[in-house]
Amino acid sequence: MLKKTFNICFILLLVSLLAFTNGCSGDSTSESTSDTTFLESGVKFIYLEKGDGQKIDSLSHVSAHINLIVAQDTVWSTYDDGEQVFEFDAKRTSLIAGFDEVVMYAREGDRVLAIIPPELGYGERGAGDDIPPNSTLQFDLNMVKVEEPKTFLSDLLYPIYLESGIDEMIVQYKELVLDADTHNLEISEWYNLGSRLMRANQYQDAITLWDYKLQDTDVLQGYFMKASAYDRLSELDNAINTLSKGLKVATDTTGYGFVQDYLADLKSRAGKN
Repeated sequence: MLKKTFNICFILLLVSLLAFTNGCSGDSTSESTSDTTFLESGVKFIYLEKGDGQKIDSLSHVSAHINLIVAQDTVWSTYDDGEQVFEFDAKRTSLIAGFDEVVMYAREGDRVLAIIPPELGYGERGAGDDIPPNSTLQFDLNMVKVEEPKTFLSDLLYPIYLESGIDEMIVQYKELVLDADTHNLEISEWYNLGSRLMRANQYQDAITLWDYKLQDTDVLQGYFMKASAYDRLSELDNAINTLSKGLKVATDTTGYGFVQDYLADLKSRAGKN
């Protein structure tokens, strides 16, 4: 039975956004003992099944089934709930360092059991109720499909932003004709853009970005990122109003519990509890 009390994509986004950390370089050496491969970083993994499909390289678009196991309890899974897949771009999507590292040893058709030490997982912070601080993580990874890298929307737009600013970037985006077969146009690219703006301390521009994007998509993560920008500007009332609206209108409510907790924290700091 699926136990799903959080969404891994959203947690990984939170870690990236709030901590502004980067993943591991993936250049570690490895050695094998029997069927287990030990990486220099402390990650170890075993192939449960060997595939013969395309190898995962940097920026490969990967679709995978995942079980995340903590203390012998499966806390998140895509094997159930309609056979969902978790999609990511190798060494680009904001993932924990140990996950980034181990997938680079896999290919389409592989099924890998990876054991990731706390320092390459969620560390001393943990993640929600299901992943306590200093938890060792086990990932059961089935690499369903590996595709060639695409051109990323955020890589097209961010240089325009740097040269001409947020308003001109949006104008030029509206004029672009892009093919989804060769370009990554997923909502994650907007998260990537927003995260870049936040890392550059361009909080007002991040708000403008989500003012535009939330006109045609009601994703709770977008409201969360917009509220976070208001929070960085110490505009707590605007942050509260943004999150409150998101909780009411969002059609994709991934991370609902985290957003509720964040809203409660904002209200506490604003003296509205």
